[in-house]
Amino acid sequence: MFWRVVAAEIDKNLKQFFFTSRIVFWTLALPLGNGLYLYFLYLPFAAKSVSLEFNASWYTLDLVGFTLIGQLLYTFFTMMLLAGTIFERDREQGTLEALLLSPANRLAIILGAALASALNYVWFLFGILLSWVAFLGVKIIISDFLALFASVVLSYVAMVTIGMCFEAFVIYSRRGVMFATLMQEPVMFFSGLAFPLQAMPRTLLSISYLIPLTFGLLSLRLTLLGGATLPDVAVPLMILSLMSVVFLLLATWLIDYAERNAKKKATLTQF
Repeated sequence: MFWRVVAAEIDKNLKQFFFTSRIVFWTLALPLGNGLYLYFLYLPFAAKSVSLEFNASWYTLDLVGFTLIGQLLYTFFTMMLLAGTIFERDREQGTLEALLLSPANRLAIILGAALASALNYVWFLFGILLSWVAFLGVKIIISDFLALFASVVLSYVAMVTIGMCFEAFVIYSRRGVMFATLMQEPVMFFSGLAFPLQAMPRTLLSISYLIPLTFGLLSLRLTLLGGATLPDVAVPLMILSLMSVVFLLLATWLIDYAERNAKKKATLTQF
């Protein structure tokens, strides 16, 4: 029953996402502009590589790959932050109340919605890879495929679980999407998306370490471009695992709290 609810929610949201063929165009064209923006930031410096320091070791990473990975993960993170818009649409269409009155598992509902947003990201991924790999050379250095695989999976899981938290928050508060939108630019800065973390003032690094995107970018860049092995990225991978568990528990509590609050105040669909 749990996974049937997840599959139904994914199917519903994918059909609504691809309501018009123009969606496909924008999800393929938009990544090119965003990616080139980051790439051209470095051109005045005539840079072809980026030096990244982690755990007392220095890695020289390909510039194109550095910005490409940043754009890939940031786009995914943004889509997860805004995954709650799915429930805003349900509220506007008058189906949110019926959804929560059904016997469907609440966690399965928000998981299905988060996975639907994650699947929509595949189009962005395809657009970025097509426009970057086809026209710009990326110097890839992989020494440990297991470390790369773990970095991809744990980054994906951490992003999905934080998306579930924002979905549950949107059900509770109509300000959820507003807060998610406001977070985009600060997250871009503090995560080290466009520059190495060692360039960040030390007084601000504590904020960077609260963002899962920071550790996803770090582990993926090191394993895909710097030849880092599993022991080299063990710390960011463990932190991503811990964050995934915390966000999942928080999402479970938030959806339960939102439902209890809606029943108490009877304000779920009122504006």
